[in-house]
Amino acid sequence: LLMPALCRADLYIVVNKSNTLESITADQVERIYMLKTRRFENGVNAEPIAQSDGSRARETFNRKVLNRTEQQLRYYWSRRMFSGGERPPPVGLNDSEIETFVADHQGGIGYLTAAPKDENVKTLLVVKD
Repeated sequence: LLMPALCRADLYIVVNKSNTLESITADQVERIYMLKTRRFENGVNAEPIAQSDGSRARETFNRKVLNRTEQQLRYYWSRRMFSGGERPPPVGLNDSEIETFVADHQGGIGYLTAAPKDENVKTLLVVKD
C-alpha cells in the first residue's frame, strides 16, 4: 500500500540563489541540459550538472524533462562530441554534491530528490514523477 509513494521521485530543479529567475519551465531546463542554449533567459551563463548514471533521479529527469532514455542520450552526446567536441554536463555523485556545485556557481543548475538545504540554492521548479 505504501510502495507507490515510496517509489515516486519528485525532482527539485535548483539554481544559485543569486540567479534573478523566479521560475523556469521544463522545456527551458531541457534546452539548457541538451546545450541547445548556453544562457538562462536573464542572460546568466548556465552551468548544468547532472545526477549520476543509473540513479533513480537521473532516470526520472531523463524521462520527465529531457523526454529521452539513457540510450538515446548516449547516442545524442556521441554525435555532438564527434561533430563539435561538445560534452554532456558534468555529473555529481548525489544531491549533496550537486547542491554544493550549484551553490558555488552563479550559473549553476541541477536537480535534487529533496528540497535544497543550502541557503545559497533555490528551487525554481518541482517536477512530479
